[in-house]
Amino acid sequence: MSGLDEIRVVAGEAGGMRENVRAILHEIETLLGRLLETGEASAIDIRSLPLMPGDYGALESALGSGEISAEFHGDSGPTVMTETGIPGIWWVTHFDQDEEVAAEFIEITMVPEILLSQQEDIRDGLEDLRQRLAAVDNH
Repeated sequence: MSGLDEIRVVAGEAGGMRENVRAILHEIETLLGRLLETGEASAIDIRSLPLMPGDYGALESALGSGEISAEFHGDSGPTVMTETGIPGIWWVTHFDQDEEVAAEFIEITMVPEILLSQQEDIRDGLEDLRQRLAAVDNH
């Protein structure tokens, strides 16, 4: 038996953190600074990155868990948005109608845009409220 069996090899890690995760975190740091300086929101399509097995878990662990989570149910399927342990950094997962992951992003923003009410929806809501008030006033 050679001494090679006793050597521990961990691929893709340096200083205890995976290199892909380290690179993503540096990019997030830059984008979070830009958000603070200019108000410009950004997103990283994490499904398009060449992540190794275990990188997702390592990235989730590095970012931690925050206090806010929201779920949006659209025509194409649900979207789950969870603020990480770092305010302004959101993990956003879009599912298809079969509840398979269709897209996944890390959004650097005050609040994910999908949660913002659209002007057309507000206009429709105002009309609906007026109709409800008219119905109540007529009784």
